[in-house]
Amino acid sequence: MASNVVESGLQFLKKRRQSQSKKSRTYILPTGFGLAFGLMNLVLFFMAVGYANNLIYIFFFFLTSVAFTGMITTNRNVQAVRFMRLLPADAFAGEPGKLRVQLTNDTVNPSQEIEVVLDRKTKDAPKYKVMPEEENIAVVMWTPVKRGLQPFPSLRIQGAYPFGLLQAWKVIKEPGSVLVYPARIGDTEFPMSSGADSVAESVGLFLNHKVYQSGDPVRRIDWKASARRSEVLIKKFEEPEKPALNFSWEQTESLRDPELRLSQLALWIDLAEAQNYVYSMRLGAVQTPSAKGREHWRRCLEILAMAKVSELS
Repeated sequence: MASNVVESGLQFLKKRRQSQSKKSRTYILPTGFGLAFGLMNLVLFFMAVGYANNLIYIFFFFLTSVAFTGMITTNRNVQAVRFMRLLPADAFAGEPGKLRVQLTNDTVNPSQEIEVVLDRKTKDAPKYKVMPEEENIAVVMWTPVKRGLQPFPSLRIQGAYPFGLLQAWKVIKEPGSVLVYPARIGDTEFPMSSGADSVAESVGLFLNHKVYQSGDPVRRIDWKASARRSEVLIKKFEEPEKPALNFSWEQTESLRDPELRLSQLALWIDLAEAQNYVYSMRLGAVQTPSAKGREHWRRCLEILAMAKVSELS
Protein backbone atom coordinates (compact mmCIF):
# COMPACT_ATOMS: atom_id res chain seq x y z
CA MET A 1 0.00 0.00 0.00
CA ALA A 2 2.76 2.42 1.00
CA SER A 3 4.74 1.59 -2.16
CA ASN A 4 1.70 2.43 -4.30
CA VAL A 5 1.31 5.78 -2.56
CA VAL A 6 5.00 6.61 -3.10
CA GLU A 7 4.84 5.56 -6.77
CA SER A 8 1.72 7.67 -7.41
CA GLY A 9 3.40 10.62 -5.67
CA LEU A 10 6.50 10.31 -7.83
CA GLN A 11 4.34 10.17 -10.98
CA PHE A 12 2.50 13.30 -9.85
CA LEU A 13 5.77 15.17 -9.29
CA LYS A 14 7.09 14.02 -12.68
CA LYS A 15 3.98 15.25 -14.50
CA ARG A 16 4.12 18.53 -12.59
CA ARG A 17 7.74 19.10 -13.58
CA GLN A 18 6.93 18.31 -17.22
CA SER A 19 4.04 20.76 -17.25
CA GLN A 20 6.18 23.44 -15.63
CA SER A 21 8.99 22.90 -18.14
CA LYS A 22 6.58 23.48 -21.03
CA LYS A 23 5.64 26.91 -19.70
CA SER A 24 7.90 29.71 -20.87
CA ARG A 25 9.49 31.77 -18.16
CA THR A 26 8.68 35.49 -18.18
CA TYR A 27 11.50 38.04 -17.89
CA ILE A 28 11.26 41.77 -17.19
CA LEU A 29 13.67 44.70 -17.48
CA PRO A 30 13.31 48.49 -17.52
CA THR A 31 13.03 50.27 -20.84
CA GLY A 32 15.01 53.39 -21.76
CA PHE A 33 12.12 55.48 -20.54
CA GLY A 34 12.01 53.39 -17.37
CA LEU A 35 15.71 54.02 -16.65
CA ALA A 36 15.20 57.76 -17.07
CA PHE A 37 12.15 57.53 -14.80
CA GLY A 38 14.17 55.69 -12.13
CA LEU A 39 17.03 58.20 -12.34
CA MET A 40 14.61 61.09 -11.92
CA ASN A 41 13.02 59.37 -8.93
CA LEU A 42 16.45 58.85 -7.38
CA VAL A 43 17.20 62.57 -7.75
CA LEU A 44 13.91 63.35 -6.03
CA PHE A 45 14.88 61.05 -3.14
CA PHE A 46 18.18 62.85 -2.57
CA MET A 47 16.41 66.22 -2.80
CA ALA A 48 13.85 65.10 -0.22
CA VAL A 49 16.62 63.96 2.14
CA GLY A 50 18.72 67.07 1.57
CA TYR A 51 15.94 69.61 1.98
CA ALA A 52 13.79 67.56 4.40
CA ASN A 53 10.81 68.47 2.26
CA ASN A 54 7.71 66.38 2.97
CA LEU A 55 6.08 67.32 -0.34
CA ILE A 56 9.03 65.90 -2.29
CA TYR A 57 8.89 62.77 -0.11
CA ILE A 58 5.21 62.31 -1.01
CA PHE A 59 5.94 62.78 -4.69
CA PHE A 60 8.86 60.31 -4.51
CA PHE A 61 6.76 57.60 -2.85
CA PHE A 62 3.94 58.20 -5.31
CA LEU A 63 6.26 57.65 -8.31
CA THR A 64 7.77 54.60 -6.61
CA SER A 65 4.34 53.06 -6.12
CA VAL A 66 3.56 53.73 -9.80
CA ALA A 67 6.76 51.90 -10.79
CA PHE A 68 5.99 48.85 -8.61
CA THR A 69 2.37 48.73 -9.81
CA GLY A 70 3.55 48.96 -13.41
CA MET A 71 6.07 46.17 -12.86
CA ILE A 72 3.41 43.77 -11.55
CA THR A 73 0.89 44.70 -14.26
CA THR A 74 3.43 44.45 -17.08
CA ASN A 75 4.60 41.03 -15.92
CA ARG A 76 1.08 39.64 -15.55
CA ASN A 77 0.03 41.12 -18.89
CA VAL A 78 2.66 39.11 -20.78
CA GLN A 79 2.62 36.06 -18.51
CA ALA A 80 -1.05 35.46 -19.33
CA VAL A 81 -0.33 35.04 -23.05
CA ARG A 82 0.41 31.53 -24.23
CA PHE A 83 1.65 30.32 -27.60
CA MET A 84 -0.59 27.74 -29.27
CA ARG A 85 0.78 26.93 -32.73
CA LEU A 86 1.95 28.18 -36.09
CA LEU A 87 -0.81 28.29 -38.67
CA PRO A 88 -0.18 27.07 -42.25
CA ALA A 89 1.07 29.75 -44.64
CA ASP A 90 2.76 30.01 -48.04
CA ALA A 91 6.45 30.90 -47.67
CA PHE A 92 9.05 31.24 -50.44
CA ALA A 93 12.82 31.14 -49.95
CA GLY A 94 14.42 34.57 -50.05
CA GLU A 95 11.09 36.42 -49.92
CA PRO A 96 9.65 38.23 -46.88
CA GLY A 97 6.54 36.39 -45.82
CA LYS A 98 3.79 36.80 -43.26
CA LEU A 99 3.30 33.83 -40.95
CA ARG A 100 0.39 33.62 -38.54
CA VAL A 101 0.81 32.68 -34.90
CA GLN A 102 -2.10 31.54 -32.76
CA LEU A 103 -2.12 32.80 -29.18
CA THR A 104 -4.39 32.23 -26.21
CA ASN A 105 -4.97 33.92 -22.87
CA ASP A 106 -5.05 31.89 -19.66
CA THR A 107 -6.80 34.56 -17.55
CA VAL A 108 -10.18 36.28 -17.56
CA ASN A 109 -8.71 39.66 -18.49
CA PRO A 110 -7.41 40.59 -21.98
CA SER A 111 -3.69 41.18 -22.44
CA GLN A 112 -3.02 44.60 -23.93
CA GLU A 113 -0.45 45.78 -26.50
CA ILE A 114 1.22 42.39 -27.03
CA GLU A 115 3.95 42.14 -29.67
CA VAL A 116 5.16 38.93 -31.33
CA VAL A 117 8.57 39.29 -32.95
CA LEU A 118 11.62 37.26 -33.95
CA ASP A 119 14.19 39.85 -32.88
CA ARG A 120 13.98 42.04 -29.80
CA LYS A 121 15.30 44.98 -31.89
CA THR A 122 12.27 44.87 -34.18
CA LYS A 123 10.74 48.33 -34.49
CA ASP A 124 7.13 49.27 -35.18
CA ALA A 125 5.84 45.74 -34.58
CA PRO A 126 2.02 45.51 -34.57
CA LYS A 127 0.40 45.39 -31.15
CA TYR A 128 -2.39 42.93 -30.39
CA LYS A 129 -5.09 42.62 -27.78
CA VAL A 130 -5.13 38.97 -26.75
CA MET A 131 -8.61 38.10 -25.57
CA PRO A 132 -9.35 35.18 -23.20
CA GLU A 133 -11.14 32.12 -24.62
CA GLU A 134 -10.79 33.37 -28.20
CA GLU A 135 -8.64 32.53 -31.23
CA ASN A 136 -6.08 35.32 -31.32
CA ILE A 137 -3.90 35.57 -34.44
CA ALA A 138 -0.65 37.54 -34.64
CA VAL A 139 1.31 38.09 -37.86
CA VAL A 140 5.10 37.67 -37.87
CA MET A 141 7.38 38.73 -40.72
CA TRP A 142 9.97 36.10 -41.67
CA THR A 143 12.35 35.69 -44.62
CA PRO A 144 13.41 32.03 -44.96
CA VAL A 145 16.83 31.37 -46.47
CA LYS A 146 16.32 28.04 -48.20
CA ARG A 147 13.55 25.69 -49.30
CA GLY A 148 12.28 22.57 -47.57
CA LEU A 149 10.87 21.86 -44.14
CA GLN A 150 12.59 24.53 -42.06
CA PRO A 151 12.47 25.00 -38.28
CA PHE A 152 10.89 28.31 -37.36
CA PRO A 153 13.17 30.59 -35.29
CA SER A 154 12.42 31.33 -31.66
CA LEU A 155 9.49 33.64 -31.04
CA ARG A 156 9.53 36.50 -28.58
CA ILE A 157 6.23 37.54 -26.98
CA GLN A 158 6.66 40.91 -25.31
CA GLY A 159 4.84 43.96 -23.99
CA ALA A 160 5.45 47.20 -22.06
CA TYR A 161 1.84 47.88 -21.03
CA PRO A 162 0.66 49.97 -19.15
CA PHE A 163 3.25 52.72 -18.58
CA GLY A 164 6.16 51.73 -20.82
CA LEU A 165 8.54 51.79 -17.85
CA LEU A 166 9.38 48.09 -18.07
CA GLN A 167 9.21 45.47 -20.78
CA ALA A 168 8.32 41.86 -20.04
CA TRP A 169 8.91 39.04 -22.49
CA LYS A 170 8.94 35.30 -22.89
CA VAL A 171 10.80 33.25 -25.49
CA ILE A 172 9.12 30.40 -27.36
CA LYS A 173 11.83 28.02 -28.51
CA GLU A 174 11.16 25.54 -31.32
CA PRO A 175 7.62 26.77 -32.07
CA GLY A 176 7.34 24.46 -35.09
CA SER A 177 8.37 23.87 -38.70
CA VAL A 178 7.35 25.62 -41.90
CA LEU A 179 7.41 24.19 -45.42
CA VAL A 180 9.31 26.70 -47.56
CA TYR A 181 8.81 26.70 -51.33
CA PRO A 182 11.74 27.35 -53.72
CA ALA A 183 12.52 30.95 -54.63
CA ARG A 184 10.51 32.25 -57.59
CA ILE A 185 13.38 33.30 -59.86
CA GLY A 186 14.30 32.63 -63.48
CA ASP A 187 12.96 33.24 -66.98
CA THR A 188 9.36 34.49 -67.07
CA GLU A 189 8.78 33.04 -70.56
CA PHE A 190 7.25 29.58 -70.61
CA PRO A 191 9.37 26.92 -72.35
CA MET A 192 8.29 26.19 -75.94
CA SER A 193 7.97 22.49 -75.20
CA SER A 194 5.35 23.18 -72.52
CA GLY A 195 2.61 23.98 -75.04
CA ALA A 196 2.91 27.75 -74.71
CA ASP A 197 3.92 28.12 -78.39
CA SER A 198 0.35 27.38 -79.48
CA VAL A 199 -0.98 30.44 -77.61
CA ALA A 200 0.61 33.15 -79.74
CA GLU A 201 -1.74 35.24 -81.84
CA SER A 202 -4.61 32.76 -81.53
CA VAL A 203 -8.18 34.05 -81.67
CA GLY A 204 -11.51 32.43 -80.96
CA LEU A 205 -14.68 32.27 -83.04
CA PHE A 206 -16.11 35.43 -84.59
CA LEU A 207 -18.88 37.00 -82.49
CA ASN A 208 -20.00 40.29 -84.05
CA HIS A 209 -18.93 43.80 -84.96
CA LYS A 210 -18.53 46.85 -82.79
CA VAL A 211 -17.80 50.49 -83.56
CA TYR A 212 -14.11 51.30 -83.57
CA GLN A 213 -12.86 53.27 -80.56
CA SER A 214 -9.49 54.79 -79.85
CA GLY A 215 -7.14 52.08 -78.59
CA ASP A 216 -8.76 49.18 -80.46
CA PRO A 217 -6.36 47.12 -82.63
CA VAL A 218 -6.34 48.44 -86.22
CA ARG A 219 -5.67 44.97 -87.65
CA ARG A 220 -9.15 43.87 -86.56
CA ILE A 221 -10.99 46.51 -88.62
CA ASP A 222 -13.46 44.90 -91.03
CA TRP A 223 -13.09 47.20 -94.07
CA LYS A 224 -15.89 45.62 -96.10
CA ALA A 225 -18.44 45.89 -93.30
CA SER A 226 -17.24 49.42 -92.55
CA ALA A 227 -17.83 50.46 -96.18
CA ARG A 228 -21.37 49.07 -96.11
CA ARG A 229 -22.25 50.72 -92.78
CA SER A 230 -20.38 53.98 -93.41
CA GLU A 231 -18.67 53.69 -90.04
CA VAL A 232 -15.49 52.00 -88.87
CA LEU A 233 -16.24 48.56 -87.45
CA ILE A 234 -13.92 46.03 -85.86
CA LYS A 235 -14.38 42.30 -85.41
CA LYS A 236 -15.06 40.85 -81.98
CA PHE A 237 -13.94 37.29 -81.23
CA GLU A 238 -14.46 34.83 -78.41
CA GLU A 239 -11.57 34.45 -76.04
CA PRO A 240 -9.41 31.52 -77.21
CA GLU A 241 -9.18 28.51 -74.96
CA LYS A 242 -5.78 28.38 -73.32
CA PRO A 243 -3.86 25.15 -73.89
CA ALA A 244 -2.65 23.08 -70.96
CA LEU A 245 0.98 23.67 -70.01
CA ASN A 246 3.31 20.83 -69.10
CA PHE A 247 6.43 21.51 -67.06
CA SER A 248 9.27 19.08 -66.42
CA TRP A 249 12.75 18.89 -64.91
CA GLU A 250 14.28 18.39 -68.38
CA GLN A 251 13.09 21.84 -69.51
CA THR A 252 15.62 23.45 -67.14
CA GLU A 253 18.71 21.65 -68.43
CA SER A 254 20.34 24.96 -69.40
CA LEU A 255 20.72 25.79 -65.69
CA ARG A 256 23.59 24.05 -63.92
CA ASP A 257 22.56 24.68 -60.32
CA PRO A 258 19.83 22.20 -59.23
CA GLU A 259 18.38 24.78 -56.84
CA LEU A 260 18.05 27.29 -59.69
CA ARG A 261 16.28 24.63 -61.75
CA LEU A 262 13.77 24.08 -58.95
CA SER A 263 13.34 27.85 -58.63
CA GLN A 264 12.67 28.13 -62.36
CA LEU A 265 9.96 25.49 -62.15
CA ALA A 266 8.46 27.26 -59.13
CA LEU A 267 8.31 30.52 -61.10
CA TRP A 268 6.60 28.86 -64.08
CA ILE A 269 4.06 27.19 -61.79
CA ASP A 270 3.32 30.50 -60.10
CA LEU A 271 2.94 32.36 -63.41
CA ALA A 272 0.73 29.63 -64.89
CA GLU A 273 -1.59 29.83 -61.89
CA ALA A 274 -1.66 33.65 -61.97
CA GLN A 275 -2.55 33.60 -65.70
CA ASN A 276 -5.30 31.00 -65.20
CA TYR A 277 -3.66 28.21 -67.22
CA VAL A 278 -4.31 24.51 -66.75
CA TYR A 279 -0.91 22.97 -66.05
CA SER A 280 0.86 19.83 -64.94
CA MET A 281 4.37 19.05 -63.69
CA ARG A 282 6.67 16.06 -63.94
CA LEU A 283 9.58 15.87 -61.52
CA GLY A 284 11.47 12.61 -61.52
CA ALA A 285 8.97 9.83 -60.94
CA VAL A 286 6.28 12.23 -59.72
CA GLN A 287 3.65 13.35 -62.22
CA THR A 288 0.82 15.71 -61.30
CA PRO A 289 -2.46 15.79 -63.22
CA SER A 290 -3.42 18.74 -65.43
CA ALA A 291 -5.41 21.14 -63.29
CA LYS A 292 -5.48 24.66 -61.88
CA GLY A 293 -6.46 26.35 -58.63
CA ARG A 294 -4.74 27.14 -55.36
CA GLU A 295 -4.74 23.56 -54.10
CA HIS A 296 -3.09 22.29 -57.29
CA TRP A 297 -0.65 25.22 -57.19
CA ARG A 298 0.22 24.42 -53.58
CA ARG A 299 0.65 20.71 -54.33
CA CYS A 300 3.13 21.39 -57.16
CA LEU A 301 5.15 23.79 -54.99
CA GLU A 302 5.19 21.28 -52.11
CA ILE A 303 6.70 18.68 -54.46
CA LEU A 304 9.40 21.16 -55.48
CA ALA A 305 10.04 22.15 -51.85
CA MET A 306 10.60 18.56 -50.73
CA ALA A 307 12.48 17.41 -53.84
CA LYS A 308 15.76 15.55 -53.30
CA VAL A 309 18.33 16.74 -55.83
CA SER A 310 20.24 13.46 -55.67
CA GLU A 311 17.21 11.61 -57.04
CA LEU A 312 16.76 14.04 -59.95
CA SER A 313 20.29 14.20 -61.37
